[in-house]
Amino acid sequence: MDRQELTDPAVRLFRLVVLDIDGTLLDPTDVVRPAVREAIQACRELGVEVALATGRRLRTTRPIVGELGIQLPLVLYNGALVWDTEREVALAERPLDRAALARTLHEAEREGLGALALRGPGSGERMVLVTDPLPRLPEFEQQLLPRSGDVDQLPVSEVLALQDVLTVDLFGPERALRHATARLTRAGYAIYHHGPFEWLPALPRWVANVHAPGVSKASGVEVLARRLGLTLADVLAVGDGENDLPLLRAAGLGVAMGNAPEHVRAQADAVVRGHDEDGVVEALERFVLEPWRRVQAVA
Repeated sequence: MDRQELTDPAVRLFRLVVLDIDGTLLDPTDVVRPAVREAIQACRELGVEVALATGRRLRTTRPIVGELGIQLPLVLYNGALVWDTEREVALAERPLDRAALARTLHEAEREGLGALALRGPGSGERMVLVTDPLPRLPEFEQQLLPRSGDVDQLPVSEVLALQDVLTVDLFGPERALRHATARLTRAGYAIYHHGPFEWLPALPRWVANVHAPGVSKASGVEVLARRLGLTLADVLAVGDGENDLPLLRAAGLGVAMGNAPEHVRAQADAVVRGHDEDGVVEALERFVLEPWRRVQAVA
């Protein structure tokens, strides 16, 4: 790369890297491999900021941050919460209001779906299994309740009074779920689908994350970018799921993992190896580290 090439608008020097966690940062055994950790550290040593963007809650993301050994800003709940891990404060929070909760739970009842409301850090991130008049799903409850000690069970009337619900997860067979989410999408709510889940083998189920209108990983990352004096054009984003698509489309460069579904790979600007082959390392080397090293060599 010579000095003339450095002025070429096609040569991009990204200043913020945003990584999805599951299926991206983590390998198939849910571990951050040493090569991935080293590539992230190399970005930071060049002055490139790194953040994580996930559908996870804060408490389930903290162990990943600990495994990396560095404090990173976090976009959580698919963008409904942006968290500063150094100061332990929310930079942005987008809960569902009463009308949104009522509409979402009405659609759940209409289609016979289960619902789980996920509250923000102010409540200790309590999870609420929504009951009456929603149907009880014994198969789901048998899986969920023993796995966590932070689950409350409340009827719809009490859930509607909560002011810190960041996500409502709807559970059920795919056909019924997509009927409900199609109507919610038309009403303007942000929806992300996942499934089927192998941990419910007796009755394969899907889940849809329901958020307030406009919530996405892209909206959360935009908050971080502004605080750094950047725009989404300065962002390299890497992910593998439907919930990554808004960010992959909005970022300066959106990179899909090789293990991503075909429709995600088709909408990305580039595709790298899968998370079983250190695809994150490939993305960081190709699109961040190598361009910055060339710039430094010329300078």
